[in-house]
Amino acid sequence: MKLASAGLSSLLVWVRVTIPMICLATLWSTAGHDLFALVLLFISAVDVAAVGLGPRSFLRLNLLDARYAVVRDAIYALAFYMVFINTPGIPALALAPSVLIESYVVFGSQIFIRAVMVELLLTTVRMAVMFFRFQQGWRPYWAIGIGVATIMAGLLGMEITRLQQLRSDIILERRRLKETLTEMLTTTLSPSGIGAGVLSQKGVDQMLDEFCQVADRAKGREIGLTLAKVIASKLEASSLLTSREFEVLSLVAKGKSYRQIAQILYVSSGTVRAHVAGIMRKANVHSRDEMVDWAKKHHLLPADQNDEPSFADT
Repeated sequence: MKLASAGLSSLLVWVRVTIPMICLATLWSTAGHDLFALVLLFISAVDVAAVGLGPRSFLRLNLLDARYAVVRDAIYALAFYMVFINTPGIPALALAPSVLIESYVVFGSQIFIRAVMVELLLTTVRMAVMFFRFQQGWRPYWAIGIGVATIMAGLLGMEITRLQQLRSDIILERRRLKETLTEMLTTTLSPSGIGAGVLSQKGVDQMLDEFCQVADRAKGREIGLTLAKVIASKLEASSLLTSREFEVLSLVAKGKSYRQIAQILYVSSGTVRAHVAGIMRKANVHSRDEMVDWAKKHHLLPADQNDEPSFADT
């Protein structure tokens, strides 16, 4: 599954922040290589901070990409290893656990296993240097410490991956729930002339999104009250018109002339004018355009003027 770079970077930010922290601890604990530790501290800190700051740009999008972040951190770890491989008091592989965690989360278990094999090789080289150059004998706690750190990195990588998958599943389920609720409401209300466009216009679509995010009973009540007002407004307006007036209103909304309406309904033009005048009087408007606007406001017409409206006889 393809993971979103921005979301993944936000999960890994606390892993990546350990790199400048280790550089800072190294700067305080050793008298040698101060310049390198300071430079690496500055570069890694700016790198971690850059993914969440500044305007969106091509450079920042690349910085946000988790794959590039792993590569950069691997370079930091390798540079740290090369500089401190001959320093007995500094663990040359101190940055390796962070890179292992990122490798597992971003690239999966296969790349993680390969990274572990590289770590074992680098550990062997480090111990050989310590033995032949500084005459330090075999120290099992080094291997134990590295092994524990590697296991912990793998477990943490698995947990972050699981949380990311859980987050993706929750987002997908929320989207499906919203689509289901929207379809249910649209199917239920569409025979009354209240379609998806009306729901969006009244803010119900946004409220459904918020409801699916928090599952709040108060938000559900707000949605219910909004829909109740919409239905009540339609019923109140519907009670003012007769079935014939509904027919005339729908044809006027489609742009038909009085003569065309008369031909369609098999009545005289004068009868059509009388119906239009009656609708205007009941709606308290003074023109055909205002009459159509009034009908739309009270959801007496379908959103698509090319569809035949469904009106109940009164």
